[in-house]
Amino acid sequence: MTVLIFIPNRNVLNHKFASHILELKNTQPMALKIKAKELGFGTLAAKNGQRFMNADGTANVERRGGPWMSVSDLFHKLTTMKWRKFASIILVAYVLANLLFASIFYKIGIQHIGVEPTGKFSTDFTEAFFFSTQCFTTIGFGRVNPQNFAANSVASIEGLIGLLSLAIATGLLYGRFSRPVAQLVHSNNILIAPYRGDQKALMFRIASTRKQSLLIENSVSVSMGINIEEHGQLRRRFFVLELELDKINFLNLSWTIVHPITEGSPLWGRSIEELIQGRAEFIILFKAMEETTSQVVIDRFSYFTEEIIWGANFISAIGTREDGKPVMDLNKIGLYEMVELPKAIGETEASIIEQVSAAAGA
Repeated sequence: MTVLIFIPNRNVLNHKFASHILELKNTQPMALKIKAKELGFGTLAAKNGQRFMNADGTANVERRGGPWMSVSDLFHKLTTMKWRKFASIILVAYVLANLLFASIFYKIGIQHIGVEPTGKFSTDFTEAFFFSTQCFTTIGFGRVNPQNFAANSVASIEGLIGLLSLAIATGLLYGRFSRPVAQLVHSNNILIAPYRGDQKALMFRIASTRKQSLLIENSVSVSMGINIEEHGQLRRRFFVLELELDKINFLNLSWTIVHPITEGSPLWGRSIEELIQGRAEFIILFKAMEETTSQVVIDRFSYFTEEIIWGANFISAIGTREDGKPVMDLNKIGLYEMVELPKAIGETEASIIEQVSAAAGA
C-alpha cells in the first residue's frame, strides 16, 4: 500500500516545501542508503560494545598464535612509549643487571676484586655492586680490580654486555629523538553542535603543541563505526564522513574539524540514544608534513560513545595580546558550553512520516 503525505506547514518546512509530496513506500532512513566502507576492522560487532581503536590510536585487538613480541615490535614500543616509562625501564634494567653481576662477584669473594672483606653483608655487597657498575660502564677507577681467573672472566663478560647494552640504549635514544611526531593535542570530546543557524554538525578540535617548527599540508579523515542490525544479525558498519574542510596548508592555530549532518550523512536522523545503542565510534587519521625533517607525520585517535556531547559548542581558544599578537591557549582546546540544537526540516518530515506510518499500520 502506498500512502501519500502532504505537508502544508510553511512555518516548519520553509516555502519551498509547501507542496512537497513524500511517498512512504520508497522512504527509508538516509543513513541506511549510504554505502559502508571497509576500513580493515571487519563487520563483526564487538561484544560488550568495546571500541575498535583506543583513544591513543592503538588498535584494540588481541592477537593470538604469533610470536609474543618481535624485535621490530619491541623497538616500536620502546621508541613510542612515554619518556617517564622509557627512563624507568632503562634504570630498572641497569640496576637489575648490576645486581646480578654483583651477586656473582660476591659469591666469588670480594677479596678477589681487591677489597678486604668486612664480614658485613651490606658493606661487602655494596662494594661488589659498585665494582659491577664500573665493569658494566667500562669506567674503571683503579681502586678495585679483578685478581683471579674467575673474577677476570666475569668482568670481561660484563664489560661486553655493558658495551652492547649502552649501544642499544644509545640507539633507542636516537630513535626517540629523531622520530618525527605530529605533537597534536585534541579535544577530549566530540560534539554535536549547531551549524550555520538551522543545521547540526559533528565537531572536534585539534592544535599543534609545536612552538618553533610548523606542520604543513595538513589533512584529516574521519570515519564512523556503528552497530547496525542486518538480517537478524548485529554488524559493525563503517562510514567515511564528508568534512567541511579536510585539508589546510598550515596548522598555526587550532583547527575545528566539522562534518555537516546533511541528508547525505550517516548521522542524519539519528538521535543520541541511537548512537549510544549502536556504540558509535569516530576514528580520526591525521597526516601532515613536518617542516624540520620534511617527513610525513601521522597521528591517530578516536572518540567513543561516552565521549559524544549532544548539544554543545566549543569555547574559543584564540585570543590576542595587548599589542594585537594572536594567542593560542592549548588549555582551552577541549572547553565547550552546552547549547540548544536546531531541529532540521528533514527530521521534522521524518517524524511526521513515522507518525502517519504507525497510524496506517494500526
